[in-house]
Amino acid sequence: MKDCIKVQRLLSGYLDNEINSEDTSLVAGHLVICAQCQKELAELSRVKADILELMRKPLPQDYLVSRLRDDLVDERRMKERFSLAGLGNLSRRLIPVPVTVIALSIALLILSPGQYSNKSSLDEHILSGNSATQETVLGLILGTEN
Repeated sequence: MKDCIKVQRLLSGYLDNEINSEDTSLVAGHLVICAQCQKELAELSRVKADILELMRKPLPQDYLVSRLRDDLVDERRMKERFSLAGLGNLSRRLIPVPVTVIALSIALLILSPGQYSNKSSLDEHILSGNSATQETVLGLILGTEN
């Protein structure tokens, strides 16, 4: 009985060839005469075989390729989700164009004094009762006539 306890502690190492030669001889000799320890060794062997079978489970033939494709699709979705309007760099290049056009238009409206005087000059010309020709109106609008 005392030998069984010691042998059962050594069975896993015995099964994996991890114990020294003295312990290996002790376990081998005990297994010849003890049916209980033989059953314990058989159970350990079965569990070890099951674990190795699970570890060696073959992967599908195209597993790595499909996993790589899935990762690339996920990465592309993340980029689209975080890019501006889903357009990426294109939208970052196009958005400043309308903003610049609007800013320049506002600056031209503010900085061009001739346009305001042309408007009042056109109103004055029409109110004066003089006949306005196309050339006169166009000249007043463009600021070439007063």
